[in-house]
Amino acid sequence: MDGGSTNHMASQTITIGMQTSGEDRRMATHVIELRKLLAEHCNGPFSKEIVEFALILRVGGSMQEFDFTGCEGIRRNRKGAYITVDVAFPSKQWKNRTDFHIRDFLAGIVEMGLRCCLDRLQRDRVEVQSEKLLSDYAHAKRLFLNKA
Repeated sequence: MDGGSTNHMASQTITIGMQTSGEDRRMATHVIELRKLLAEHCNGPFSKEIVEFALILRVGGSMQEFDFTGCEGIRRNRKGAYITVDVAFPSKQWKNRTDFHIRDFLAGIVEMGLRCCLDRLQRDRVEVQSEKLLSDYAHAKRLFLNKA
């Protein structure tokens, strides 16, 4: 047990996966920091039917570019009680950009991804504490951007 967290038994409610060509180490640093803040400040469950909101960052680079806007591939897994969505982080949003710009863009697309998931769950008539989730995220986002 880590002893430093009062919520060490709970699983992470909002997770961020990343597909990247690994060209810029800064991206991983920022994502890891945001993951920690999400784990600390966005503790669900926010729904009886969904235990995890899994966002997949598709980071553009030399191997493959991801330049779509909005959300793609929203998938809900009822058995696993999770919802996942792809969000794009095109290389033009991180190459030759400041750390603050990267963090600001990252925070924005994570919020967009969460909202896409919530829209899908609303269409599926799944009860979700949307306001609490978005409020908790807003708090984590403020902390994340204030560290930039």
